[in-house]
Amino acid sequence: MRLAGKVAVVSGSTRGIGRSIAEMFAGEGCKVAVTGRTVDRGTKVVQRITEAGGEATFFPLDITDESSVRFVMDSVADRYGKLDILVNNAAPTDAVSTTVKPLTDYTTEEWDRIILGTLTGNVFWACKYGIPHLVAAGGGSVVNISSGQSLIGLSGFAAYSAAKGAINSMTRTLAVENSRHHIRVNTIIVGRVIAHSKDSGVGVGRGHLTRLGVPNDIAYCATWLASDEAAFVTGSLVTADGGFTVNGDAIVSS
Repeated sequence: MRLAGKVAVVSGSTRGIGRSIAEMFAGEGCKVAVTGRTVDRGTKVVQRITEAGGEATFFPLDITDESSVRFVMDSVADRYGKLDILVNNAAPTDAVSTTVKPLTDYTTEEWDRIILGTLTGNVFWACKYGIPHLVAAGGGSVVNISSGQSLIGLSGFAAYSAAKGAINSMTRTLAVENSRHHIRVNTIIVGRVIAHSKDSGVGVGRGHLTRLGVPNDIAYCATWLASDEAAFVTGSLVTADGGFTVNGDAIVSS
């Protein structure tokens, strides 16, 4: 019960990595705000958590709408009396997957849509409206979810890579700004993750030194960063990518 008595908001937690983080947090005694755009999926995640003995509530969240982000942060703090942990995991996956092309082919609208969902809403607004509640609680932990694409060049993903790279930089600044409030800020650099933990994840994916990841690989890391076990860790980029970003052999052989 490493997170007993804590309250967390996990953005984009109706599926994939976010869902695994929410479920693992709840299993460690945390009260979890499950958020996302799809009510049906969010309700099912809450049901899974409560059936396992945890506590969670679903809050509809549109990460591209500033008023929605602010409302959720305030509502969670009102419901549970405080907010201790903020996990910024949401991303506009549909926009990213349908906009794979050279930078010069992007429209300004396509660029703005990816930056808005990945950086502005997911980190800027979430921290702007979430961190004051962490301050009121006497401290806490912010865990951002970034990508290996923020550290290497990958053709076709200029906006997404730029947004994730900005998250890495913001992590260091936010850690310094909020240290006096006893708030730690860290980021997990994620490699390729298979959608569901039930998949085996065996076999070395292209560029990975171990295997493809599963959501629980990231959830374990997020749980540690959110817990007091990581009390001496802040402003860090913690890589959980199966060796993807250090594998020079993959670049040479490609």
